[in-house]
Amino acid sequence: MEQSKIDFFVANNSDKLPSDKMAMITEKMKTMTDDKFALLSNVRFTSPTLVWVVSFFFGYLGIDRFLVGSVGAGVGKLLTFGGFGIWWLIDLFIISGMAKENNFKKISSFLI
Repeated sequence: MEQSKIDFFVANNSDKLPSDKMAMITEKMKTMTDDKFALLSNVRFTSPTLVWVVSFFFGYLGIDRFLVGSVGAGVGKLLTFGGFGIWWLIDLFIISGMAKENNFKKISSFLI
């Protein structure tokens, strides 16, 4: 894989993926074929900033958890109105990291 393609991918997606895993992603991409990279380039990532904004305004309904793929927790927040506000407040601090981890799960099959 060309280094310029890897640099372009990292520059465009570093804010959407966990920073502690970026070195591993970069290393795995060096051995990736062009076909696999083309498929990886079409993966749509969830914006952690957008998820945080949704969490701030609608987190008590569990919509933020649905966005990061945690359906069970989303239903739980929906039924309890964000854990009576406590769960909503805690999620304001952790939901962006959850979005990044969910994005990493989306690409992990390409990195094998």
